[in-house]
Amino acid sequence: MCYEGNNYHLIDHMKKDWCQAQQYCRRHFKELVSINDENQKRQVVEEGRNKTFWIGLLHDEWEWQDGSCSTYRSWDRTSENCTAQKKSSHVLYGYDCLSEAGALCSKGNVRIVVVRQNLTWENALDYCLANHSGLLWIEDEDDQKDVVEILKTLNVEGPLWIGLRQNPVFGFWIWSDRTVTYSHWENDRTPEMPSSRNCGVINVKNSRWQNENCSDLHQFLCEEEISFIN
Repeated sequence: MCYEGNNYHLIDHMKKDWCQAQQYCRRHFKELVSINDENQKRQVVEEGRNKTFWIGLLHDEWEWQDGSCSTYRSWDRTSENCTAQKKSSHVLYGYDCLSEAGALCSKGNVRIVVVRQNLTWENALDYCLANHSGLLWIEDEDDQKDVVEILKTLNVEGPLWIGLRQNPVFGFWIWSDRTVTYSHWENDRTPEMPSSRNCGVINVKNSRWQNENCSDLHQFLCEEEISFIN
């Protein structure tokens, strides 16, 4: 349940984990609902219509160093105060904070999500908007490098839809609501009307962009804004 001012909004047409629910409320309203007294509790329960829903209450004895919100826990053991990840199984386990180990780094406030469903571009866009933040945008060279690193780890043939589409009237390519300024097209040539197709994919093998018919069925890449606790 989200709130904004004195208004409560039960979101019951989609299911999300706690962090995704927090992100949704912050994007569309103000925050996940808080319950601070009996009167507010009655209002929330009444608006909840006897359903089970997330509220803005979280207790977690573990925290991510950057303050980001994550409900992902796949533990092997938790006997130490720091955490490492097994390369073979990707499970988490407690690790001595003073011991040496390799490191996985991250940057930015967006994570890339691979969706292994074959959908049209429009349906992929709808899926990403409903479950994440939208189809993936690649707005500069740094974004492209990050996507390339992700593609190296994927066991998928592709191509994959990204949030790239051609304006059907004027012919320029856009990321949802803004014009493309950086590009990484196949053979460094931007597809032009009338011979071009109108939606964009990324080729898994060479990381180049290609144009495809929007009605074709492909797997796709969503992006998800990382939610922070504070």
